[in-house]
Amino acid sequence: MSLPTAAQENSAESETEDSAQALPGQEVAQLTEFELADQPALDEHMVDLLKKYVSVLNRPAESVTRTELTVIRFAIRKEIAGLLATEGYFTPTVSFENKATNTTVGDKRLIRIRVEPGEPTRVKSTQISFIGTAVPADLQQSIRQQWLLSPDAIFRDDDWSLAKNKALDGLTEQSYAAARISQSEAIVQNQAADLTLELDSGPGFHIGNLDIKGLHMYQPWLIERYHPPAPGDPYNRKNLLKFQRELQNSPYFSSVTVNVEPDPAVADAVPLEVLVTEKKKYDVGLGAGYSSNTGARGEVSFQDRNFLDEAYNLKSVMRIEQKRQIGYVDMFFPPETAGYLDSVGVLFDRTDISGLVTATSSMGAKRTITENDIERRMGLSFVYEESTIADGPQTLAKALVASTGWTRRKVNNTFDPRSGYIAQLDISAAAKAVLSDQNFVRLYGKFQYWVPLAERDVIILRSEGGIVIAPSSDGIPEEYLFRAGGSGSVRGYSYQSLGVNKDNAVVGGRLLATATAEYVHWFDSTWGMAAFVDEGDAADTWSTLRMVQGVGSGVRFKTPAGPIALDVAYGREVQKWRLDFSIGIAF
Repeated sequence: MSLPTAAQENSAESETEDSAQALPGQEVAQLTEFELADQPALDEHMVDLLKKYVSVLNRPAESVTRTELTVIRFAIRKEIAGLLATEGYFTPTVSFENKATNTTVGDKRLIRIRVEPGEPTRVKSTQISFIGTAVPADLQQSIRQQWLLSPDAIFRDDDWSLAKNKALDGLTEQSYAAARISQSEAIVQNQAADLTLELDSGPGFHIGNLDIKGLHMYQPWLIERYHPPAPGDPYNRKNLLKFQRELQNSPYFSSVTVNVEPDPAVADAVPLEVLVTEKKKYDVGLGAGYSSNTGARGEVSFQDRNFLDEAYNLKSVMRIEQKRQIGYVDMFFPPETAGYLDSVGVLFDRTDISGLVTATSSMGAKRTITENDIERRMGLSFVYEESTIADGPQTLAKALVASTGWTRRKVNNTFDPRSGYIAQLDISAAAKAVLSDQNFVRLYGKFQYWVPLAERDVIILRSEGGIVIAPSSDGIPEEYLFRAGGSGSVRGYSYQSLGVNKDNAVVGGRLLATATAEYVHWFDSTWGMAAFVDEGDAADTWSTLRMVQGVGSGVRFKTPAGPIALDVAYGREVQKWRLDFSIGIAF
């Protein structure tokens, strides 16, 4: 690309003569300021680019002579040409307007800059070649197919750099950790760009031994439980990132870095560097809060991440709420090499909700298996429950429950989903023959779906359903029956107020069905507003199941733990307004 000649610069002017008159042999400096004229031929991004980087647009008016002004205009053309070239426009026309009738105020000269970008340069052809260690034909084809600059695309500098780096990533993400761009060229002529890229793969890398740094409390076997690539495995960046992510998500480390040094001299067995920072052994927490479901609460928690010096993660919580008091101790064992995460725990839970008082004691064991976005669970627990309605007699129920569950989380953001879904299915069963008061099979499922709209809007759809297959609900602990109402269920109705009416109380039933449709508009990155419709009920028989409705609206506030929701909902069945408060996603 060539710069404008002096003749071209003079011919481009549409400027009137300066009002100041110079004596023979003298030049008069005049206070001069530049601004960008309206640019209908430029898109918003290019206008912002010029405003940000053309130097004269970012400094105050200054006194300049006509000779100095010629030099400044030449520099302006050079700056604009360079900036627009990065956007694929190599032949812009730059002109200046200085009309005394509408641009000069007093003795100040105001010069407007006008830009015509010309025709954009477009990609004509791309040639990608490989040197070094032989690259498999299918990988070469994949890199070529995923090339980002398709024919006829505008040749932007940023897109050219991004495309080259993406092609290089196709090698460095696989076995070729030391791959590099050995040559790249863009020949631009007549608004057409012919591109050439040569990639040097270097040697194929294979994983060597672990080089672990930062362990003090734990033994190296703990790192190995999180499935690092084995010695001899081909280097693969995705596998390293997955290994790093699993370590980072564990309860033991506050930071994790996994890396290899791409040194061709050790390509046959490159050491896998693992640098960790351990979390402190003990955590003690105090908390207070409020829930529209169970009222004000206070909480104390304790955690020992290296219980018995065996990397057992011990967690205990005591929480006192107005309508619920709960205490539990869980112990999570280090993950097994096969990928299992086992845990055991004990719990005491007392509730006083909708006229029903329950006191539940339970102990159990659970195994969790997580593979990518799918979590599978299986467990065995023994539950002993005492329940009382008003001042009536106490009812006892016990069950030894075997359970299995499955959850898939396919969302764009775990704590602030905007698209995707979460699906859950749980199956539980107990038998009179084995420490239980009733035979039953419990099925429960939930599905939540996020549909993005426009730039800041999202529709949230949720449904849940459950059924307990049993001769009756007698002898089944309330934990395995269903009630509905409150935040996360049917708003506009008190927490767990929808169920089976019994002696001025609401107890659990064998059927559950709820559904929600919610529309959320975010005003900015923090605040939003929602409107919703909830429907649902819990009952003991199909004939008594009725879908009551709650409608309302509320505000949303984003936090690191998920969006806070403060809703006002109207329960059509009870004809009352209710305030509902919740934080985080539904499940």
